[in-house]
Amino acid sequence: MNHAKRAILGLSLALLLAGSAAAATAPRKAYPTGVFAVGGHTVSAADVLDARAIPDMAGKPSLMVTLTPAAAAAIHADAQTRLACTLDGKPLGSSPGDALVSDHVLQLSGDFGDYGATAALARRISGHDPVPDSESDE
Repeated sequence: MNHAKRAILGLSLALLLAGSAAAATAPRKAYPTGVFAVGGHTVSAADVLDARAIPDMAGKPSLMVTLTPAAAAAIHADAQTRLACTLDGKPLGSSPGDALVSDHVLQLSGDFGDYGATAALARRISGHDPVPDSESDE
């Protein structure tokens, strides 16, 4: 391989790696948030790892909110409780305490509208789009 081809190959590889690093560190799009409270405790958007619309058992959109371990522990829930959740003072429903205790997750079912409206609620809670499930979702 001649020097010109090596230089082009090296430059191509460097650009590919630089682009991958830039994509990995690119900031997520931010959305305005509301005041999210769980069991009377205000949870900041920084303490929400992920919030997304998912189908419930009946196929209707529901909310799944994953908190940081520190935020989940600060709520002091036990497995037998149901935790009332609100956004801007409006009830969203209640989540079983066992999911928060074991997995730092809140599971909310209710009449949130369609998936678009439910996804918008999730963004108002977290301040960002849901975290991709896998590389194929990116």
